[in-house]
Amino acid sequence: MNLTRILLLLLLLELTVFTAGLPLSRRHIDNPRSWVPGGQHRYCDVMMRRRWLIQKGRCKQISTFIHEDLATAADFCTAPAVPCTSSRSLQTCHNSSHDVSVTDCFAKAGTRPPHCHYQKNDSIRPIRVGCKDRALVHLDS
Repeated sequence: MNLTRILLLLLLLELTVFTAGLPLSRRHIDNPRSWVPGGQHRYCDVMMRRRWLIQKGRCKQISTFIHEDLATAADFCTAPAVPCTSSRSLQTCHNSSHDVSVTDCFAKAGTRPPHCHYQKNDSIRPIRVGCKDRALVHLDS
């Protein structure tokens, strides 16, 4: 293969959407918080690319990374059921039993793939998750 074909294939792979096939743990759990080159101010830019969170060639507008281990987050599935607010397929979700460390990533105005840029907001707050068979499948907004 020549270099042009290889570069074209890499570009197509970069723009491909894999988000739906990845489990919630792969998309949203980041514990311990990952080191990113260039400093923590670039955390969202780097993590959104690492986790393939680009939707149909567009920059995903909002995403959240949970800095809690998967087993603890999965325990939230045992909390009492409450209505989900952002799931088309789940009717019941569960509130976290305690506040968790999260990083919310918001797409900056005018950002375009393949170089999506994000504003980062770190906080400690409750989260709401959707579960199926006691496994995390949805992070409710």
